[in-house]
Amino acid sequence: MTSDMLRRWFPTINQKLTVDDLTSSPNLAALVEVWRSACETATGPLRIPAKLDPLDLPRALLPYVMLLDLEQNVRPVLRVRLAGTYVCEKYGRELRGHTTDDFFAPEDADHVVASALDVAMKRAPDVARREYISLNGGLWSYVRVILPMSRDGHKVDSFFKALDPVSLTRQGGNVAA
Repeated sequence: MTSDMLRRWFPTINQKLTVDDLTSSPNLAALVEVWRSACETATGPLRIPAKLDPLDLPRALLPYVMLLDLEQNVRPVLRVRLAGTYVCEKYGRELRGHTTDDFFAPEDADHVVASALDVAMKRAPDVARREYISLNGGLWSYVRVILPMSRDGHKVDSFFKALDPVSLTRQGGNVAA
C-alpha cells in the first residue's frame, strides 16, 4: 500500500495544545522556559532571541531539534539550517539546506509552514500533537513546540522546533527509548 493511500485512510492530525499542556513533556516545558529567559535579554524591538545557548537546552532534546529559516519565495518555505541527529536519521540523510517540501507530503509541508507563519505573527510558542503518514509510509505521532526567533531583532525570520522524544511513536511503538 502506498503512503498516498495510507494518508487517505489516516489523515494528518494537528491538535493544538497550550504551553500549560506540557506537564507531560517536561523537556519541552524546560525549552520554553529557556526561550522565555532568552527573550528577557534579547535586543531589538521584538525582544525575540536570535539564538538559544545549546548548553541551556535539555540534553535529551538535542537529537530532536531543528532550526528553520523562513524564505519568502513565490510561496513561503522553511529551509533547515540545523537538524538533530535523530531527525536526520529518521529521514535517512543530512537535512541541512533542504526545505520542508523535501521531506513532508505537500499538505503536511503546507501545515508546517502555516504553523510557523502563525508563530511569527503571534510571536509566541506553538505547541501541538501531530500524527501523520510520512513519505515512506510510516505512521508517526509526537508532541512538538515551535519557537519564534529573530536574527535581526526586527522580524521573526527563523524558528526553533523540537519534538518530545517521550511522545514520539511510530506505528504503535515508542521509538525514542
